[in-house]
Amino acid sequence: MPLPRFTRSLHVRISSLFLGLMALVAVGYYFWIDNTVFKADSVPGQDTWYDRIGKTEIDSLARLLPVHLPVPADLDSILVEYGDRVRHYQAEISLLDADGAIVASSRPDSLSRVLVRVSPALLDSMCLKKWDFESFPNPYDVDAFENRIFAVAKVRAAADADTARPAGYLVGSFRPVSIQEGEIERTTRHLALQAAAVILLFAAISGVILMAWVSRRIAALSVGLAAFREGDFTRRVPDRSADELGRLSRDFNAMADHLAALIGQLRKSEEFQRQLLGNLSHDLRTPLASLRGYVETLELRGDTLPAGQRDRCLAVLRSNVDILERLVGRMLELSRLDAGQAEFRVEDFSLPELCHEVIARSETIAAERHVALRCDLPADLAPVRADPLRIGQVLQNLIENGIKFNRAGGSVTVTLRATTDGVLTEVRDTGRGIAAEHLPHIFDRFYTADPSRGGPTHGSGLGLAIVSRILEGHGSRLEVASRPGEGACFRFSLPLAPDLRPAAD
Repeated sequence: MPLPRFTRSLHVRISSLFLGLMALVAVGYYFWIDNTVFKADSVPGQDTWYDRIGKTEIDSLARLLPVHLPVPADLDSILVEYGDRVRHYQAEISLLDADGAIVASSRPDSLSRVLVRVSPALLDSMCLKKWDFESFPNPYDVDAFENRIFAVAKVRAAADADTARPAGYLVGSFRPVSIQEGEIERTTRHLALQAAAVILLFAAISGVILMAWVSRRIAALSVGLAAFREGDFTRRVPDRSADELGRLSRDFNAMADHLAALIGQLRKSEEFQRQLLGNLSHDLRTPLASLRGYVETLELRGDTLPAGQRDRCLAVLRSNVDILERLVGRMLELSRLDAGQAEFRVEDFSLPELCHEVIARSETIAAERHVALRCDLPADLAPVRADPLRIGQVLQNLIENGIKFNRAGGSVTVTLRATTDGVLTEVRDTGRGIAAEHLPHIFDRFYTADPSRGGPTHGSGLGLAIVSRILEGHGSRLEVASRPGEGACFRFSLPLAPDLRPAAD
């Protein structure tokens, strides 16, 4: 049996399942990390406030501050109050003077301590509509204040002085990110531990799933083997898969079919042996019993028996010995034929001449039973290639059977007909025929169909079995056609001599 394709092998299937589970866990782990570890805490509406509302409010606040510029305390109070209102957005509002230095803040303890100065030119650029707040003005420090500004509005001392230098700048910024080196290391270690835990968990789950899948299929195969071992020879295992286990299941099923067939043959052989012994006992018992009876008679009364009775006893003894000898001879011959040890001396000969000889030898038996022998033997039939001695044995047996199981006044007819590649031989009798239930078994050894032939004549049941084996040795087959009341017709074909066979197209 050829090996399965590599893509259908168990190795590929397990590897594919493992890689699929790995991909599933990797995707799940990515989304978990992205939505837990790397996702910043946010307040509902925070993004909307930063994108639209915060900038508008800072512009409005910048227009209200000029009247309070002379009083710094008022500026701090206004910014702190506003800062408390937007504190949950984590934003810081600062007022810088025209030189970019901190003046007031919504969180006075924050920028006022760390911020020294912001370039006015940068603040002027940030006031333009084309400024992109997503860019980093200070690429060397991601957490620099300039990089955290999201809105800038100019604060002017006079409402109508649009072109004059502003009195200051109102700046909105994100909360600064404050992460220490130790925190980064701890986070990295935590992520590594989490990743290792996920990998170990995945390996354990994948191993359990893969082993459960493989062991389930092996268990099904084991159950089938155990049932077969316990004597359930009809048990088979599922073999739908194309991988190695599926091939093993198919091999087991094929082996089970073969063993079941062998066991069936052994059982038939055992039954046949029992029938053989029974038939042998039956066929041997009658002549042996007769022999014993006549031998005892001769022992007890041999000297006092008249010559006529003594001759009769000896004739019966001789007849029974002949029966036993013929029975043993047929059994030995059938055994040689079954074992393929019988010799066939094949030659070219005239089948009509052989039929005439066999019919002549059978005329005495036919006359004793008042059965007529007839033949239809064309003289111009071509020679056949076979063993004449064995074919004569076949004809002799078929003709004697036709005589034995016929009725007084009946007939046995031998007919020869030429066919395209040989000669067909038919032996037909006018007996009462063979019942349909006996036809499939008449070529079995020791099988007799006497009840269907309507007579008390008993045969050994070996003749037709020998005839069938002889013809099989010639590459032919013995066929029979019969119906009760219409006699029986046996036919077989023999090949023409090689020089006379028609040439192949």
